[in-house]
Amino acid sequence: MTPADVALATFVDRLIGVLSLLPPEAEPADTDAFRQKLEEYRHTVMDATRRMEVPRVTEACVVACQQYFKLSKKYHHDREGQLKELIGILRDAAKMSVGDSTDFNAQVMASSQRFGNLAELDDISDLKRQLVAEVSTLRHNVDEKQKRDERAYLSLNSRVEALQSRLSEVEEEASTDALTRIGNRGRFQRTLGRMMEMAREQGAPLSLAMLDVDNFKTINDTHGHPIGDRVLLCTAQWLSKGLRQTDFVARYGGEEFAVLLANATAGQVENRMKQVLADIAASSYEYELLGKKERVRFTLSCGLTDLLANESEEEFIQRADEALYEAKRKGKNRVVCRKKSSLKSLLSWG
Repeated sequence: MTPADVALATFVDRLIGVLSLLPPEAEPADTDAFRQKLEEYRHTVMDATRRMEVPRVTEACVVACQQYFKLSKKYHHDREGQLKELIGILRDAAKMSVGDSTDFNAQVMASSQRFGNLAELDDISDLKRQLVAEVSTLRHNVDEKQKRDERAYLSLNSRVEALQSRLSEVEEEASTDALTRIGNRGRFQRTLGRMMEMAREQGAPLSLAMLDVDNFKTINDTHGHPIGDRVLLCTAQWLSKGLRQTDFVARYGGEEFAVLLANATAGQVENRMKQVLADIAASSYEYELLGKKERVRFTLSCGLTDLLANESEEEFIQRADEALYEAKRKGKNRVVCRKKSSLKSLLSWG
């Protein structure tokens, strides 16, 4: 391998790294898939045993970028369409509130003018006949306007509801991890803030568990990234199944997961988390490769802690992360609990 080959591989790796950090906005699932593909390309490029594949990988990266840019363009086009629809609804609402009312007012004014002219009639029978006709016309105009208003409001409400539904779907998709279909990091951060605020208002405990799949890189290298993805999906499903419905489970990033447990201290949920980890360690994911059944067993490490008074979100997460790293150092496949110390609790409340 010549120095020139190494230099080229390093350059391509850095370039792909920049693309991974700065992709244009698209659907979250498309962005995640694009970044994962780029990471696979980087892994291949920097593998000394696969340097001959650099030209092929570079070309594949170009194709992947072109495909992703098309998806990004469609994403922005769809958002533009939604904005235009919203503007159209506002424009129609303005027309309904101004234009139609102006026409109706003109009709009422015309009727008023005709009512004024009735005073010039001498014959009582003609006066009565025309008065009945004018009242009928006025009542008809009022009824017609009411019907037009009802139809217009129904139409606008229908369009607003459809737009709200689409926006809700987009928001839900943007808050959901594309691979595991649980909350993503953005939703975790928003939920964390709400649950911390609620816990403090109610004087209730809140605990946080940070979990990480042990030896995940080895799983990817041994079984391939698709199987690694299935491991993450299984982890999300088993965590959700093993916890309460009121607990919030999210993919924090990579192979790391976060769980928020309301109305429970770390001490109260420690045994439950140990049981969840034991159940996962006793399970496996089976798949077929070349007609042969393969099996992947894996474990999780967990860091667990309580919310302290007056601490920030960052401090809360950091302490759980520190407990997670300690679990890794102690041999993995275990729970390390950082319980609230009495002295620190008193000092924080003071």
